[in-house]
Amino acid sequence: MGRLKRVASRVLIVAALVTTAALAAILTGSGATQRAQAAPLAATIDLTQTCSVRVEPGAVINVVATVTNTGDVQFLPPVVDGDAGTPDNLADDFVMTRGGGDTNGNNLLDPGEAWSYAGSYHALNEDTTDVAGVDAITGTGTTVSDIAPCTTDVVQPPVAGVLVRVEVVSGRVLVKRPGSNKFVALTGTTEIPIGSQVDTTHGTLRLTSALGGGRTNTADFYAGIFQILQRRANNAVTLIRLTGGKFGVCRRRRRSSAQSVSGVEKTRRPVRRVWGSGKGRFATQGRYSSATVRGTKWLTQDQCNGTLTRAVRGIVLVHVFRTRKNVNVRAGHSYLAPSP
Repeated sequence: MGRLKRVASRVLIVAALVTTAALAAILTGSGATQRAQAAPLAATIDLTQTCSVRVEPGAVINVVATVTNTGDVQFLPPVVDGDAGTPDNLADDFVMTRGGGDTNGNNLLDPGEAWSYAGSYHALNEDTTDVAGVDAITGTGTTVSDIAPCTTDVVQPPVAGVLVRVEVVSGRVLVKRPGSNKFVALTGTTEIPIGSQVDTTHGTLRLTSALGGGRTNTADFYAGIFQILQRRANNAVTLIRLTGGKFGVCRRRRRSSAQSVSGVEKTRRPVRRVWGSGKGRFATQGRYSSATVRGTKWLTQDQCNGTLTRAVRGIVLVHVFRTRKNVNVRAGHSYLAPSP
């Protein structure tokens, strides 16, 4: 009998505790249902934009932006404007006009809707990045904003010692601009600064450089990695200097050549090279010589035993660094500037 009383007493105590806990949850709002009802609605938007890819100086750059409601609440009609790449100049800022996207015609940016906007501005004389921005406000006064940049490649003429124009003719061409530590892919036609490095091991690059007075010269280069150099002067030669290459293998080949004839043959294998074809004042430079041309097709190739120059068409003037002598190499012939 006493045991039954103790069990009944414990049941009453547990029931009381459960009732108290439930009442506390209701009073404090800590229940799962109460938490779900109290969760705030998100007010968020996302802005994306596109712009003209490549234009002449002064041409119109067209900009298209899209504002997407990525949240849970409605917005009043957003305002989208653009900065034409000159933050300190308000005169060339532009406001973008709303197009489509209001699917139900309520003039509110509903959750999930995407409204389009369009605008334009005139290109400067160099590459420009416009920044579009959006500001939107909810019916309860919450304000949100977002920005999106877009870069337009403005056509610039080659400038001796400053810029060269480059065009990918075929394959994949990479460029590493001065101050950068990595190569990036080139597409189409653009301008790059003097001092840039180019990788044409899997493609062909057409290079146009300035001679002054509005004159230019053009040549194609392929099958090599090189740096583009030029002095700031009229009629300055555009120098294509070979870069890269693993010359450490040459020490091993010299040791093997002392033991076998095949080792001698190994020293003739290329470490790095570049082919050129075109007209104008161009020169290619290897380890032990440079080759200057005016209109030809030629090869400059660094080997373990020296720098080889081969003329396929026209005449190439080879300057040997160690002896300081010049050698004319005619079509169908080669010249090796030997290593020390």
